[in-house]
Amino acid sequence: MFVIFLILLSFIPICVGITLLVLFEKNKLSKIIFLFLLMISFWQLDVAFLYSYNLFKEETIKFFFKLFRFGSIMITPTIFYIGYTIVQEILPNDLKMKWRFFVNRTTVLLSYGLAFLVYISGWSHKGVSGLELMQIGSNIFYFPVYGELSWIFNSNVILFIVSMTICLLISLNVQNKSIRSFLVYFSVFSSIGFAIGTLNMVPWTRLYPSSIALLVYALSILILSSRMHLDIVNNMNKKLSEQKKFLFQVIDLNPNYIYAQDENGRYTLMNQSYAQLMGWDIQDMVEKTDYDIQKDKFVEKKTTNQENDLLKLPEKLFIREESITSASGEVIWLQTVKVPININDRSGLLAVSTDITERKQYEDEIKFQANHDALTGLPNRRMFNEDLTNLLEKAKAEASQNAIMFIDLDRFKYINDTLGHDVGDLLLIEVSRRIENLLKERHNCAEVYRLGGDEFTILLPHYNAKNSEAFAKDLLGNFRNSFLVDGSDYFITPSIGISIFPNDGDDVNTLIKNADTAMYYVKERGKNNFQLFTSEMHQEFYRKMMIEKQLRTALDNEEFELYYQPIMDLKTNEIVGMESLIRWNNETLGQVTPDEFISIAEETGMIIPIGHWVLNTALEQNTRWKKEGYKSLKVNINVSVRQLLDPTFFEKVKNAIENTALDVTYIVLEITESIAMYGEAMIEKLDALKELGISLSMDDFGTGYSSLSYLNKYPLDSLKIDKSFVIGMNRDDGNKAIVKTIIAIAKELDLKVIAEGVEGQEEYHFLDGIGCDYAQGYYFSRPLPAIDFKEKWLTAGD
Repeated sequence: MFVIFLILLSFIPICVGITLLVLFEKNKLSKIIFLFLLMISFWQLDVAFLYSYNLFKEETIKFFFKLFRFGSIMITPTIFYIGYTIVQEILPNDLKMKWRFFVNRTTVLLSYGLAFLVYISGWSHKGVSGLELMQIGSNIFYFPVYGELSWIFNSNVILFIVSMTICLLISLNVQNKSIRSFLVYFSVFSSIGFAIGTLNMVPWTRLYPSSIALLVYALSILILSSRMHLDIVNNMNKKLSEQKKFLFQVIDLNPNYIYAQDENGRYTLMNQSYAQLMGWDIQDMVEKTDYDIQKDKFVEKKTTNQENDLLKLPEKLFIREESITSASGEVIWLQTVKVPININDRSGLLAVSTDITERKQYEDEIKFQANHDALTGLPNRRMFNEDLTNLLEKAKAEASQNAIMFIDLDRFKYINDTLGHDVGDLLLIEVSRRIENLLKERHNCAEVYRLGGDEFTILLPHYNAKNSEAFAKDLLGNFRNSFLVDGSDYFITPSIGISIFPNDGDDVNTLIKNADTAMYYVKERGKNNFQLFTSEMHQEFYRKMMIEKQLRTALDNEEFELYYQPIMDLKTNEIVGMESLIRWNNETLGQVTPDEFISIAEETGMIIPIGHWVLNTALEQNTRWKKEGYKSLKVNINVSVRQLLDPTFFEKVKNAIENTALDVTYIVLEITESIAMYGEAMIEKLDALKELGISLSMDDFGTGYSSLSYLNKYPLDSLKIDKSFVIGMNRDDGNKAIVKTIIAIAKELDLKVIAEGVEGQEEYHFLDGIGCDYAQGYYFSRPLPAIDFKEKWLTAGD
C-alpha cells in the first residue's frame, strides 16, 4: 500500500505543472517549470520502486530505479534552463547582453550533457553496484549501493548549487515585481527542496526526504504561482480600472454626444455632453429610456410606433441625421452613428452624435441662395420652373385651371442706364415688396418670382381668365403710385402677359412661351397694360419677339456658325477669295435667316458682339487652313455701320489680327453705302483700317444711300454689285444698264468689281463680257459650312 501512496504522491508535481500551464497560458517559462516538476515526479517514482520489494524481483526493481533516477539527475540542468529562459524572455536587452556569456544555448546543452553522463554512469556497476534490502523499524526497502564512481553523483549536487545560484542572481535582475518575487522564492524553495532530497543518500532517512522535497517543490510552486497570478490579475484589474476611468474622462471631454443603450432602449452609458443636452445627471439617466427622458421636456412625445422603433437594434452600422429639441428648448440637428454591440451577453447599441446644426443652416442657406434671387430675396427662375412643373402635375390630377403671369417693367432700362445700377437695384427691391404685399393682402395663394433683370412672374393657382384679369387690374393699380427710392420718387409701369392652363397650353414650355408672347404684345401696343394670350396674335410679331429674345443668348449658347461662299475670277474661272456668311440655328426657332435677325441685331446693339465673333471666327478659320497647307484665299467679312461707330472697333480688329497672325492682305472688310450718312468721321475710321493693310469693299452697291462725292473719298478697293440687279438682268434690260454703269464707275475710280447673285451661265458670260472682275453666286456654289467648303474648294486641286 505504501508503494501505491508513493506513486500517487509522484503525480502531485504533474498536477501542479498543469495548473501552472493553465494559469499562464502555456508561456515558455511555465513550460520549463512544468518540465522541472515532471523531473520531480520521476525522482519520486524511483523511490516508489525501492519500496516494491514484495511486488517485483530485485532485478526489476533495480532496472526501474536506475531508469527513473533520470528525474533527480536532470533537475540540475533544468534549473539552468530556467535561468536561460529568464534571460531570453524576461530580462531587458542590456542585461541580456551581460548574461549571454554565461547563460546561453551552449551552456544549457553542456549542462544537460554533463547530467546525462551522470545518469549513464548510474547504469554501470561502478556507478550503482546493486541494491541492499534494509529494514528500519517497520520500513522494508531497497537502498542503492554506489560503486567507485559515486563521486559523480556528488558532483551533480555541486552543479545544482551552481545552477541555482546563477538562476537566483538572474531572477534578482527581473524588473517586473511580481515575476521577480516568484522567481526568487522559487529559487529559494527549490534549493531547500533539493537539500532535503539529498538526505535520501543516508539510509536512516528511509527514503522519506524525496517525498518531503516533492511536497516542498509542489506546494511552494503552487503557492507562488497562484500568488503571482493573483498579482497579475490585480494589476490587470487596476489597469483596466485606470483605462476605464481614462476612457470615461476622454468620453466626457469629447464634444460629441456619446451614449449606449441596451436591447430594451435603456441607457447604460453616456458622456457629460449628452447628459447636459438632455438636461439630466448621468446617474439619473442610467436605466432610463428615451421616453422617460423626454416625456417632461420640450420635445414632442413620440407615438407608440416610434417608441417601438427605438427598441429595434440595428444589425449593422448606420448613420442618420435627425433634429431634436434640447433641454433648453433649442432645436438642433445631429448626425448619429449607431453601432450594434454586445455587453455581458446582451445586445445593445453604441451611438456617437455630432452637432451638425451649423452645417444644416449653411446647407439651408445654400439651398435658399440656389433657389432665390440674391437682390430681392424672391424665388428665382429655377424655383419658378420647379413650382410650375409641380403645379401643372397637381392641376392635371384635379382638372383645375391655373394662370401664369409674366411682368416686364416699362422703361426700366432707361432708369438703370441714366441713374445707375444702384438706383435700379433699389427700384427692383421696392417693386418686389409692393407685389409681395399685394399677394399677402388679396391673393395669398399666389407666388411671385424674379427671373432676372426687370422680369417677374407670378403663379396663380386655380385662377381662370376672369380672375387673372381682375388680379392684373389690381397689379396695375398698385403701380399708379410712385416708388420712393433713395429720397426720390420714380414712376414705373408694368407690361403683363397671361397664359391660362390648360387653355393656352398643357406643358411648362408652352405656357411660358405664350405668357411671354402676351407680354411682348402689350409692349408693342403702348405698355402699362395686360393681355391674355390668344392664338390670333400676329405670328410675325411673335417671331420677331422671339428672335430678339433668343438672340440675346445665342452667342453664349454657341448657336452661330459661319458658312463660306467662293468668289471667282471671271477671267481664269479660279477661286480667289470667299465671303464669310453667318448662319443661326436656334433650338426654339430653328434656322433663322440673316435677313430676319441682322436688322434686329442692329436695333438692339447685339450686332457689335456678333460682328466681333464673326471677325474672330473668320480669321481663325482662314489661319487654320493656311497652317494646314491649303491655298491662301482672301476672306470677305461684313461689317455693319453700328460696328464702325463702336469706339473700340479699331482695337478689336487690330487684336484679332495680332491673335491670329493672319497676313492682312488676305482680309477684306465689306461695308455698306449708309456710311455716307456719317461724313468725314467715317472716312477717318476707314483710313485707320487701311493703314493696317486691310482691303475695303462696298457691299450691295446701288441699293442704299448713294453719294458719289463721298465714294471718291472712301479708301475703297472694290465695289460689290447687289444681287438684286444681277438676278434681274435676264428679265429687265434696265438692270443690265445699271450693272454696266456701276462697272464703268468702278473702272473710272480704279476699283475692282464683284457681282453677287450669279445663278446661271448667261449672267456669267455677260458679266465677263462687260469687264466685271469677280463673281459669286449659286452658279459656282451655295454658301457651305467650313468642312464642306474645304472639301470642295481647298482640296479639289490637291
